[in-house]
Amino acid sequence: WLKHSLVRPYFANSKMVAQRRNISELVGQTTNGGKVRSDFSDVPEGFELPEGNVKKGEKLFKKHCAQCHSIHPDNRITRTGATQLGPTLFNVYGRASGEAEIQNKVLMGGRAEGIVWTAAPLMNYMKNPRQTVQGNIQMNFRGIDDFQTRVDIIHYLKTLDWSNEKVANPPEKPSGYLPIFPINVISHYMAGSSK
Repeated sequence: WLKHSLVRPYFANSKMVAQRRNISELVGQTTNGGKVRSDFSDVPEGFELPEGNVKKGEKLFKKHCAQCHSIHPDNRITRTGATQLGPTLFNVYGRASGEAEIQNKVLMGGRAEGIVWTAAPLMNYMKNPRQTVQGNIQMNFRGIDDFQTRVDIIHYLKTLDWSNEKVANPPEKPSGYLPIFPINVISHYMAGSSK
């Protein structure tokens, strides 16, 4: 572990820079993969979502969000390599936080509470989720600093509703594989099915 004397010069320097810019010296600092403090001045009181690109937002959603979040009402994951950890983001715009079911309920941290997902809260949440909810959350997500990236993702999220036939009515789920069980359970099942 580093001794405090080795760390002080860095914090002293960042503090001096922060004082010159009139922002907290903790802005941009990270702990356990998450930012400590972010500057939310890009989303003022009464924020109105500026123009954005839905197609670009879809690509950015796939890059930043689709690893853990579904876009379908039944919370199915259709991408290879993705895991169903978070709630579906189908119909998220205007929904109250904590309403959608999540797959993994035992991870460290809580869920966002008391937020209605409209433009301003989504912008701040995507920038720094832990600071927005004032606590730890069940999400390993560092945040997105770029303003236009967040705007484009929100424009895409606004399309994930019942008027979007492709997303709202996906094809029937194919019959899946057996659930993951220890090999002795599978072999017992297979032996029983051959009779």
